[in-house]
Amino acid sequence: MTASLVADFGHPVQTKRMDIARSARAAGSGHLGRVSLGDRGGLLSALPRLPSPARVQGDETVLLISGPGVIGGAIVRAARKAAHMSRRNLARILTVSPETVRNWEDGTCPLFCLPYGDLCRLAAAFGQAGAKVRCDVGELVLAAQCDLLIAGMRHGTEDYAEVPPIDEDSAEGEAARDLLRWALAGVTPEQYCPFADAQQLLAAEDLTAINAVARGLITGSHGDQLASYGRVLTALSEG
Repeated sequence: MTASLVADFGHPVQTKRMDIARSARAAGSGHLGRVSLGDRGGLLSALPRLPSPARVQGDETVLLISGPGVIGGAIVRAARKAAHMSRRNLARILTVSPETVRNWEDGTCPLFCLPYGDLCRLAAAFGQAGAKVRCDVGELVLAAQCDLLIAGMRHGTEDYAEVPPIDEDSAEGEAARDLLRWALAGVTPEQYCPFADAQQLLAAEDLTAINAVARGLITGSHGDQLASYGRVLTALSEG
Protein backbone atom coordinates (compact mmCIF):
# COMPACT_ATOMS: atom_id res chain seq x y z
CA MET A 1 0.00 0.00 0.00
CA THR A 2 1.89 2.98 -1.25
CA ALA A 3 0.08 5.65 0.58
CA SER A 4 2.29 4.63 3.50
CA LEU A 5 5.24 6.59 2.21
CA VAL A 6 5.44 7.86 5.73
CA ALA A 7 5.19 5.36 8.57
CA ASP A 8 3.36 7.00 11.48
CA PHE A 9 4.18 10.34 9.85
CA GLY A 10 7.82 9.62 10.53
CA HIS A 11 10.42 8.45 8.04
CA PRO A 12 9.37 7.75 4.46
CA VAL A 13 9.16 4.13 3.39
CA GLN A 14 11.71 3.42 0.66
CA THR A 15 9.55 2.58 -2.35
CA LYS A 16 10.30 2.25 -6.02
CA ARG A 17 8.15 5.27 -6.84
CA MET A 18 9.95 7.56 -4.45
CA ASP A 19 13.31 6.21 -5.60
CA ILE A 20 12.33 7.30 -9.10
CA ALA A 21 11.35 10.72 -7.78
CA ARG A 22 14.66 11.05 -5.98
CA SER A 23 16.54 10.48 -9.22
CA ALA A 24 14.96 13.65 -10.60
CA ARG A 25 16.28 15.80 -7.81
CA ALA A 26 19.58 14.14 -6.86
CA ALA A 27 21.80 17.09 -7.69
CA GLY A 28 19.72 19.50 -5.64
CA SER A 29 18.71 17.31 -2.73
CA GLY A 30 20.12 19.66 -0.15
CA HIS A 31 18.15 22.70 -1.25
CA LEU A 32 14.46 23.50 -1.46
CA GLY A 33 13.11 23.92 -4.95
CA ARG A 34 16.23 22.70 -6.78
CA VAL A 35 15.63 19.75 -9.08
CA SER A 36 18.04 17.70 -11.15
CA LEU A 37 16.72 17.30 -14.66
CA GLY A 38 18.30 13.91 -15.25
CA ASP A 39 17.18 11.89 -18.27
CA ARG A 40 14.83 13.94 -20.42
CA GLY A 41 13.02 10.78 -21.46
CA GLY A 42 11.73 10.04 -17.95
CA LEU A 43 8.50 11.33 -16.46
CA LEU A 44 9.99 12.70 -13.27
CA SER A 45 12.88 14.35 -15.06
CA ALA A 46 10.52 16.08 -17.48
CA LEU A 47 7.78 17.29 -15.17
CA PRO A 48 9.71 19.89 -13.17
CA ARG A 49 10.87 21.54 -16.42
CA LEU A 50 7.36 22.19 -17.64
CA PRO A 51 5.64 25.55 -17.30
CA SER A 52 2.03 25.51 -16.15
CA PRO A 53 -0.07 24.91 -18.13
CA ALA A 54 2.02 22.71 -20.39
CA ARG A 55 1.89 19.84 -22.83
CA VAL A 56 4.62 17.67 -24.27
CA GLN A 57 3.76 15.19 -26.97
CA GLY A 58 5.98 12.88 -28.99
CA ASP A 59 6.72 9.16 -29.02
CA GLU A 60 3.23 8.72 -27.52
CA THR A 61 4.25 10.72 -24.46
CA VAL A 62 1.55 13.08 -23.20
CA LEU A 63 2.00 15.10 -20.02
CA LEU A 64 -0.37 17.13 -17.95
CA ILE A 65 -1.97 20.28 -19.30
CA SER A 66 -2.29 21.32 -15.67
CA GLY A 67 0.83 21.65 -13.55
CA PRO A 68 2.05 18.22 -12.36
CA GLY A 69 1.77 19.19 -8.70
CA VAL A 70 -1.60 20.91 -8.45
CA ILE A 71 -2.85 19.05 -5.37
CA GLY A 72 0.25 19.73 -3.33
CA GLY A 73 0.27 23.27 -4.66
CA ALA A 74 -3.32 23.89 -3.58
CA ILE A 75 -2.48 22.67 -0.07
CA VAL A 76 0.62 24.88 0.19
CA ARG A 77 -1.35 27.89 -1.01
CA ALA A 78 -4.24 27.25 1.40
CA ALA A 79 -1.91 26.61 4.34
CA ARG A 80 0.02 29.78 3.63
CA LYS A 81 -3.20 31.80 3.61
CA ALA A 82 -4.35 30.05 6.78
CA ALA A 83 -1.11 31.16 8.42
CA HIS A 84 -1.60 34.75 7.20
CA MET A 85 1.74 34.63 5.41
CA SER A 86 2.75 36.22 2.13
CA ARG A 87 4.81 34.26 -0.38
CA ARG A 88 7.71 36.53 0.45
CA ASN A 89 7.41 35.77 4.17
CA LEU A 90 7.30 32.01 3.60
CA ALA A 91 10.22 32.24 1.19
CA ARG A 92 12.27 34.15 3.75
CA ILE A 93 11.59 31.56 6.47
CA LEU A 94 12.66 28.73 4.16
CA THR A 95 15.53 30.70 2.57
CA VAL A 96 14.16 30.28 -0.95
CA SER A 97 12.93 32.78 -3.52
CA PRO A 98 9.29 33.92 -3.75
CA GLU A 99 9.32 32.44 -7.26
CA THR A 100 10.05 29.02 -5.77
CA VAL A 101 7.02 29.32 -3.49
CA ARG A 102 4.92 30.40 -6.45
CA ASN A 103 6.10 27.36 -8.43
CA TRP A 104 5.03 25.05 -5.61
CA GLU A 105 1.64 26.72 -5.41
CA ASP A 106 0.82 26.62 -9.11
CA GLY A 107 2.03 23.02 -9.37
CA THR A 108 4.90 23.79 -11.73
CA CYS A 109 7.37 22.30 -9.23
CA PRO A 110 5.56 19.31 -7.68
CA LEU A 111 6.08 18.35 -4.06
CA PHE A 112 7.10 14.83 -5.13
CA CYS A 113 10.33 16.34 -6.42
CA LEU A 114 11.27 17.83 -3.05
CA PRO A 115 13.45 15.95 -0.54
CA TYR A 116 11.57 14.58 2.44
CA GLY A 117 13.51 16.82 4.81
CA ASP A 118 12.36 19.88 2.89
CA LEU A 119 8.73 18.77 3.19
CA CYS A 120 9.33 18.56 6.94
CA ARG A 121 10.67 22.12 6.95
CA LEU A 122 7.70 23.35 4.94
CA ALA A 123 5.22 21.71 7.32
CA ALA A 124 7.10 23.06 10.33
CA ALA A 125 6.97 26.59 8.92
CA PHE A 126 3.18 26.42 8.70
CA GLY A 127 2.91 24.94 12.17
CA GLN A 128 5.10 27.59 13.74
CA ALA A 129 3.14 30.32 12.00
CA GLY A 130 -0.09 29.00 13.49
CA ALA A 131 -1.80 27.91 10.27
CA LYS A 132 -5.46 27.21 10.91
CA VAL A 133 -5.37 23.99 8.90
CA ARG A 134 -3.63 20.68 9.49
CA CYS A 135 -0.69 20.70 7.13
CA ASP A 136 1.80 18.25 8.62
CA VAL A 137 4.37 16.30 6.66
CA GLY A 138 1.99 13.36 6.30
CA GLU A 139 -0.53 15.53 4.49
CA LEU A 140 2.16 16.90 2.16
CA VAL A 141 3.49 13.42 1.34
CA LEU A 142 -0.01 12.12 0.64
CA ALA A 143 -0.66 15.09 -1.66
CA ALA A 144 2.62 14.35 -3.45
CA GLN A 145 1.52 10.73 -3.89
CA CYS A 146 -1.80 11.76 -5.38
CA ASP A 147 -0.08 14.16 -7.78
CA LEU A 148 2.35 11.42 -8.77
CA LEU A 149 -0.54 9.02 -9.41
CA ILE A 150 -2.27 11.52 -11.69
CA ALA A 151 0.95 12.32 -13.53
CA GLY A 152 1.70 8.63 -14.03
CA MET A 153 -1.81 7.91 -15.32
CA ARG A 154 -1.72 10.86 -17.68
CA HIS A 155 1.74 9.93 -18.90
CA GLY A 156 0.77 6.28 -19.40
CA THR A 157 3.51 4.94 -17.10
CA GLU A 158 1.55 4.15 -13.94
CA ASP A 159 1.83 0.47 -13.01
CA TYR A 160 -0.34 0.72 -9.84
CA ALA A 161 2.21 -1.19 -7.79
CA GLU A 162 2.39 1.63 -5.23
CA VAL A 163 -0.58 3.99 -5.13
CA PRO A 164 -2.70 5.88 -2.57
CA PRO A 165 -5.22 3.41 -1.07
CA ILE A 166 -8.33 5.19 -2.33
CA ASP A 167 -10.26 1.91 -2.54
CA GLU A 168 -9.59 1.06 1.13
CA ASP A 169 -11.72 1.84 4.17
CA SER A 170 -9.05 3.60 6.21
CA ALA A 171 -8.24 7.08 7.43
CA GLU A 172 -5.47 7.30 4.85
CA GLY A 173 -7.77 6.12 2.09
CA GLU A 174 -10.39 8.69 3.05
CA ALA A 175 -7.80 11.48 3.09
CA ALA A 176 -6.50 10.45 -0.34
CA ARG A 177 -10.04 10.34 -1.73
CA ASP A 178 -10.67 13.86 -0.44
CA LEU A 179 -7.55 15.16 -2.18
CA LEU A 180 -8.28 13.43 -5.48
CA ARG A 181 -11.93 14.57 -5.37
CA TRP A 182 -10.60 18.11 -5.03
CA ALA A 183 -8.44 17.65 -8.13
CA LEU A 184 -11.00 15.81 -10.23
CA ALA A 185 -14.31 17.40 -9.23
CA GLY A 186 -13.45 20.64 -7.47
CA VAL A 187 -14.83 19.56 -4.10
CA THR A 188 -12.53 21.28 -1.62
CA PRO A 189 -11.77 19.30 1.57
CA GLU A 190 -13.61 20.87 4.49
CA GLN A 191 -10.56 22.08 6.37
CA TYR A 192 -9.30 24.02 3.35
CA CYS A 193 -12.63 25.59 2.34
CA PRO A 194 -12.09 28.97 4.08
CA PHE A 195 -8.71 29.37 2.37
CA ALA A 196 -9.19 27.93 -1.14
CA ASP A 197 -11.40 28.59 -4.15
CA ALA A 198 -14.00 25.94 -4.93
CA GLN A 199 -12.77 24.73 -8.30
CA GLN A 200 -11.35 21.60 -9.86
CA LEU A 201 -7.59 21.65 -9.95
CA LEU A 202 -7.09 19.79 -13.22
CA ALA A 203 -7.74 21.11 -16.70
CA ALA A 204 -10.64 19.63 -18.67
CA GLU A 205 -8.38 17.73 -21.07
CA ASP A 206 -6.53 16.11 -18.17
CA LEU A 207 -9.85 15.11 -16.58
CA THR A 208 -10.98 13.52 -19.83
CA ALA A 209 -7.74 11.53 -20.05
CA ILE A 210 -7.87 10.41 -16.41
CA ASN A 211 -11.48 9.29 -16.77
CA ALA A 212 -10.55 7.28 -19.86
CA VAL A 213 -7.79 5.52 -17.94
CA ALA A 214 -10.17 4.85 -15.04
CA ARG A 215 -12.70 3.28 -17.42
CA GLY A 216 -9.91 1.12 -18.77
CA LEU A 217 -9.12 -0.09 -15.26
CA ILE A 218 -12.77 -1.00 -14.77
CA THR A 219 -12.79 -3.08 -17.94
CA GLY A 220 -9.58 -4.90 -17.01
CA SER A 221 -6.80 -3.01 -18.79
CA HIS A 222 -4.48 -3.76 -15.85
CA GLY A 223 -6.13 -6.92 -14.55
CA ASP A 224 -9.32 -7.62 -12.65
CA GLN A 225 -7.86 -6.59 -9.29
CA LEU A 226 -7.78 -2.93 -10.27
CA ALA A 227 -11.42 -2.70 -11.37
CA SER A 228 -12.46 -1.38 -7.95
CA TYR A 229 -9.71 1.23 -8.11
CA GLY A 230 -11.04 2.44 -11.46
CA ARG A 231 -14.58 2.62 -10.10
CA VAL A 232 -13.45 4.76 -7.18
CA LEU A 233 -11.57 7.12 -9.49
CA THR A 234 -14.65 7.47 -11.67
CA ALA A 235 -16.83 8.19 -8.66
CA LEU A 236 -14.39 10.81 -7.39
CA SER A 237 -14.47 12.62 -10.72
CA GLU A 238 -18.25 12.90 -10.30
CA GLY A 239 -17.85 14.50 -6.88
